[in-house]
Amino acid sequence: MTTIRDVMSPDPISVEATCALADALERLLEYKISGLPVVDAANKIVGVLSERDLLRVYAEDDARVVGDLMTREAVSIGIDEPLVEVVDCIMSNDFRRVLIHENGKLAGVVSRADLMPAILDLLRERQEEKRHE
Repeated sequence: MTTIRDVMSPDPISVEATCALADALERLLEYKISGLPVVDAANKIVGVLSERDLLRVYAEDDARVVGDLMTREAVSIGIDEPLVEVVDCIMSNDFRRVLIHENGKLAGVVSRADLMPAILDLLRERQEEKRHE
C-alpha cells in the first residue's frame, strides 16, 4: 500500500518569514512550483506562501517579507497518517499541495502531481480486480 513517505517530495524548498518577497518569488519561478512552506530556524512550519498570497502585493504595497503575506494557518499532515488524508485535504480545500510534518517539523510536501502515480496504481489494481471477478 502506498504511503505518504512513498509519494512526498522530501526536503522541499522552503523560506523563513523574514525572507524578502522578491527572493521567495524567484524561488517559485526557478523551481517551477506554486507555493513554499514557511519555517522557523528549527524547521517548524509557521505558514505557507502561495502564488495566490503573492497576488496580494498589488493591494498591499507595504508588504516586503514573506511574513507580510503568508498564510499563517498552514495545514499540515503527519507523515505517518494514511495517504487518503492527503487526498481528502487536497480535495476538500482545493489545495495544490499539502505540507507534511514529522514531530511538527517540515518533512516534505505532497502535490497533486505527486499523487498521480499512486492514483494510477489504484486504477490498475481495480482493473485487475474486475478481471478476476
